This record gives sequence, C-alpha cells and structure tokens, in this order.
Amino acid sequence: MERKIIAAFLQSRQAWESAKDHVNDKDLSPEGSLILNEIKEFYDADKTANRCDVEILCERIKRRVQSEKLARVVIGVLQGLPTDVSAINVGRELIDLKAHRVGLELASALAAGKRGEGVRKLVDSYIELHDSVGREVGASAADSEGISTGLPVADLLVQHFNPDNLIQLWPESLNAQIDGGAKPGHHILIFAPTEMGKSLFAINAVAGFLKQGLKTLYIGNEDPAADLLMRVISRLTGLNKYEVQDNPAKAQELLDKRNYGLLTMAALAPGNFPRIHKLVDEYDPKVVVLDQLRNLDVQSENRTQALEKAATEARNLAKRRQVLVVSITQAADSASGKRILNRGDVDGSNVGIPGQIDLMVGIGADEEMERQNVRMLSFPKNKLSGKHEPLSVTIDPLLSKVIDHA
Repeated sequence: MERKIIAAFLQSRQAWESAKDHVNDKDLSPEGSLILNEIKEFYDADKTANRCDVEILCERIKRRVQSEKLARVVIGVLQGLPTDVSAINVGRELIDLKAHRVGLELASALAAGKRGEGVRKLVDSYIELHDSVGREVGASAADSEGISTGLPVADLLVQHFNPDNLIQLWPESLNAQIDGGAKPGHHILIFAPTEMGKSLFAINAVAGFLKQGLKTLYIGNEDPAADLLMRVISRLTGLNKYEVQDNPAKAQELLDKRNYGLLTMAALAPGNFPRIHKLVDEYDPKVVVLDQLRNLDVQSENRTQALEKAATEARNLAKRRQVLVVSITQAADSASGKRILNRGDVDGSNVGIPGQIDLMVGIGADEEMERQNVRMLSFPKNKLSGKHEPLSVTIDPLLSKVIDHA
C-alpha cells in the first residue's frame, strides 16, 4: 500500500492535497518517509505543479542523502513505482482507512463511558474524514474547476461576466477597485492588526450584502454573538447601541425594511468545516463570512499548517458551494503602525494563505490615522481586477460603518 500511496502523490497533486494530512510517518518505511518529504517540498515550491518530476526528485536525493547506499535504495523505490495507479482511489482508500481507525477508537471510548473534549474531537474527526472522501478526493476536475470546450464569447459574458450577477462590496471605493463586484466562488481575505477594524469592515460588507437581498451566513468564533449582532443592527439602522436600547421598536422597524431577516449569525467555539458545510446546507446562503479563520479547528500539527489548511478549506467551500466566502484573519506584528500592508504581513502564513485567496484586503494605519479613525486599504493580491493602488477611508466605530473619502 505504501508504494501505491507514494505513486498516487507523485502523479496527482489533487491526491496529495486531499490525503497528505492523513499519512502518519510512523506507518511508513524510512525510505517512504524520505520520499514524502521530497514530495512536500516539490509541491510547496511550485503551487502550479500538478504532479512531481521523478527525475528531479532522484537528483535531489543523490545530493542530499549522505549514505550512498540509502540513496540508491530510495531512488530504486522511486523508479520502480507503479504507473497505472488510480490516484483518486488510493487517496480515497487512505482517508477511508483512517476514518475506520478513528471510528473504532470512538466506539471504544463511548463503550467505556468516556465523555468530554477528547470524544468531541473524535466525533469531529470522523465526520470530517467521511465528508472529505466525497468532497475532496472524489471530486472530479469538472466538479471543482468547470470544463468547457469552444464556449461562445456571448455565453461566457452572460454566464460569468454579467454585471447583474456580481456581488458588490461596500464601501463603493472598494467595489470600484474590483471592477464592480465579486462572484460566487471567490474567496476574499480581510487582514489587519489587532483593533484595526477587521470585524467592522466585515459588518459593513454584510450590510451591503443584505441591501442586495443576499442570504448571508456569518460564522463568528471570536467575539460574542450578541455583540456582533448589536454591531450589525447599528450598521443597518444607523442607531448606536444606546439609541437601540432606548428605542427598540424603531430599531426593529428599520431592520424589517433592510433585509435583517436574511442574516444568520452562527456562534461557533471554535467551529470546524464539517459543521460549516452543514450550516450552508441548512441555510443556503449566497455569502459566508468566517470571523476568524485562524480560530477554526482543522486538526493540524502547527499554526502555519492550520492556517493554510483553513484557507484551503475556505476556498474549497467557495468553489464547490458557489458562494462568496469572506475570511478574516490576523496580521503579523510586522503590520503594526504600517499604512500599506503586503502579503508578508499575514500572520502565520505569508505564502500558503495568499495562494488560496482571490482578493486580499489589508487594513493599515499609522498612529495619526488611528487617532482620526482613518484607515488605508491595500490590495497585495487582486485577481478580480488586477488593481493594486491603495485607498483611504474613514471608519465610524459606533456604527461599524466605512465611509468613502470624497
């Protein structure tokens, strides 16, 4: 089975991305573990590579492995791997085997009367593994990317570039920066240092989504749900929380006119993607907001892997469910006091996360700008229009509102 697993990973990046987290080095031979590390480095170095170049891996092993005997053995394994292996089915089998092991462990724990966090994690892991078999490994290229041959220009424009189908992003200046809006399937990232206004910008965007009549699912795992709801209410009504408390009937009347009923607020602690997929199934939103990406439980060994896996899962959610996903995450310490942020200012992963994003919106400010409630929006990645010129806006913290400069 080890030889088929390695062959599948070599031949298919899809199999690698889907099943890499389910391979335990302890279950591999020393040669297999060494090859797996080379495969990881190969795919990490070239995000566009669909398969590994065996010749390149062999040359690297010759240079890097000090034992000539071990190098010959490893190269022999590489060159003798099967070429007719079904990458998708091997990946499916690997995940299914792990799900079976987790299921046995869960059954044993329940039979022993165990409860608590350990059992909850086993349940979440079992659900995620079973979901991933159908959602990731079993998905064909046509399901995930879309295939067309000779599609007429008129049909392309109507199906994919019709302005009426665009999802506008508030404020207006931001929307102009992306040529009129985003589309279902896009993944947007908002990142900023602490207390710079990440959730404020997300709430302002939510007001815009509701204005357009779009059902919106807001996943909150950092701030209390009641606090987030009050901020949304203030943004929609133009009343600060004290005015809402003084006149709830007026606030409710305004909310009823402004599509407040299209918003679902889900407070997860911290939440995971199997649960998010179930919420999407239940509420059928057009937009999903993930606040915050870094808190989601994706069962990875370290922070960098967790962030990259969360970003990948969010992108998969956008593409396969054809929803707009807006993710929020923290900026690194390097962003403090900066007006214009770049890709390197994303906390924890300045390579893996940007690779899963269509539009990055960095929120920065120096001390003077902070005092004046002015923010600078930067766009280190913008696949929606290719525009990268920064723009400045003013924020109203009491109303969670973003105001364009004239």
